[in-house]
This record gives sequence, structure tokens and C-alpha cells, in this order.
Amino acid sequence: MIRAFARVGLLAGLGMLSTAAVAQFNDNKPISYSVDGATATGYFKVVTESINGIVREAYPGTDATYKPGSPAGGILNLGMGRSDFAFNASPVEIAYANEGRAPFKEPLKGKFHFVMMLHEGLIVHNLMTKEWADRHGIASFDDIAMKKPPMRITVNLAANLQSTVTMYQLMFNSFGINEAQATDNGRSMIRGNSATGFDALRDGKVDVFINGGFIPTAEVTDVARGRALQWISADQRKLEAEAKRWGLKTVTIPKGAYPFITKDETTVAIWNAIVAGDHVSEETVYKFTKALMENEPRMRAIHPSLGSFSRAEAARNTTGLATHKGAERYYREAGLTK
Repeated sequence: MIRAFARVGLLAGLGMLSTAAVAQFNDNKPISYSVDGATATGYFKVVTESINGIVREAYPGTDATYKPGSPAGGILNLGMGRSDFAFNASPVEIAYANEGRAPFKEPLKGKFHFVMMLHEGLIVHNLMTKEWADRHGIASFDDIAMKKPPMRITVNLAANLQSTVTMYQLMFNSFGINEAQATDNGRSMIRGNSATGFDALRDGKVDVFINGGFIPTAEVTDVARGRALQWISADQRKLEAEAKRWGLKTVTIPKGAYPFITKDETTVAIWNAIVAGDHVSEETVYKFTKALMENEPRMRAIHPSLGSFSRAEAARNTTGLATHKGAERYYREAGLTK
């Protein structure tokens, strides 16, 4: 009988500990975390600070630090335990990190995990000046591959894998365009972020711009006011094979999306996911996930790219990564996963 009472007492004690643990996760005590992997200004700076604001309101006193960098650099720091979250992980950074492929010096598989899908709307913009297109008779990537015209091109920095490997390199690979030949072994290429590219396009320093943006991007419309632009058409069948390699989708840019688009055009959309280092506590990721998931209207209001943000879509893990235990716990409790 004494043993029975002792066992009941032990079970009750364990139950109380379990309840306390759950209560701890559902309180409004502050958390502390850092976000890495985006530029010091621009789109991701705005998104990051807005998301951090939502978390701070949910848990007053929260210390959320933003560390500017690059998408690959952010994941590297997650894997090394130097930072906690990255909000812009894409297929190529995840694949290269898992494999230990440059710029990663060793495999980071298992050292960072999926938290949520942020959006699937970073659109590859394939632009050329009308003057260059008319001079060489170019309307499509197939024309570029066949005619091999001299090309001054602006693309993103090599360290920004998602804006190089899955943007201009994906386009070139899809249509058999030799990068060395097309860019005079890189001598006719200007590398920089999208702002650098728009400046070069506006100033007539380049003929072709391939970089990412959301539809519509105000800078594209602004450049088009002073320099006639044209979209580089792409054969969807050729594009799909290379896009599927990275788990990406081809999308249609409708006629009129920009004033110079006179017919529907095809390109690629890149997704970005929020990921967290394995070292980040279950409580921190749980609370972070809960704050965003339970503020859908505010998430959608941050930027048009998040206009379709929803709990169901955000919880959908197509990254190939294991879900962080904190996010997994929230999704299970919210009935978003089994």
C-alpha cells in the first residue's frame, strides 16, 4: 500500500512538472535571440525588424538582435552557434550547407532546422534594355544562346547563393548559355545587390539585369521611365527542369505587370524559410513560432510578399530539413501537424 501511494505521489509529481513545463512555454516572459543573414538595409531589414516587433509585443522585454550579413553567412553562423535564426534560407543555401559545399567548409547537416515557411514569391527578374535587344535581335534566352551577343550584365554578389545560383546561373544553365563566353570571362559583369544593379541599368552601364524582386518592384518601374526595358522571354519547358532540381516553381508574370511587359512571361519563384540553429532552446523557438502564427493579419501587413501568409502554409515543411523541436511542438499543439 505504501509503495502504491508512493507511486501515485511520484506520478502526480511528474504530472505537476509536466504542467509547469507547458505553463513556462505559454507565459509572456521575454526571450532572447539573434537574426542573421540579410543586408543592413532594404527588404529583409524591414521584414526582420517587423517580425521582431511582433515577438517583442508578445513577450515584453524580449531581446531580438539583427546581424546584417548574407544568407549563406547566416546559416553558417547558425551551424556554428554564433546566431540563432535566419529568415531567408532558400534551397541552395540549405543544400550547400548540408553538403559542406563552398562557401561552407564542412557539412552542417543536423545543426540547423526548419521553423516556418516565410514566402514563396521572390521572383527572378530577367530584364534587358530595348536598345540592346533591338541591336542584336534578342527576344529570349534562346536567342542569347544562339546569337551569343556581347553582353554587359549585372548580377548579385557571388556570396549570395540564392541570387546567383538559382537566378542568373539557373537561367544560363536552362538554355545552354556559357557564362564565361557571355560575360567575357567576367570582365563584362557587374556584381552587386539589386540596388547596385538598378543603378547600373539606369546609367546605361549594363545591357542585362538578372536579380530577384517582388512583383511589382518599384525600382523596375522607375528605371523604365528613363530607359526602355524589355523582359527576356523564357521557354517554360526548358526552365522547369532546372527549377525542379532546386525544388522551385516556374511562375507566370502577367501582361501589364510592368508597363513594358506586353505578353505573359515565364520565370522562377524562390521560397524563403525561417530556420534556427540546433542550439536554440525549445522554449525560444516555440514562443517565436507562436507569436508569428497567432498574428497572421500583422504578418500579412508587413510586405506584399507576405500577403498570403497563413498558418497552414507557414507550417508546411518542404525544405528537406527536420523541424526544430520548438516549432514542431507548437504545430502539434495547434493541430497543424500530427
